[in-house]
Amino acid sequence: MHSCTLCNEPFEEVELQFGDVIEVSGEYWHIECYAEYYDEVVGVA
Repeated sequence: MHSCTLCNEPFEEVELQFGDVIEVSGEYWHIECYAEYYDEVVGVA
């Protein structure tokens, strides 16, 4: 099981499939955590 790089909370694979979690350069982020850390909004394709 993977966890978010910022908050370190584990997440389910289904969250990755539905876009609630993203993978950036081999790191996994909740989209809210990524936006908070980098101060930018993530566009999900």
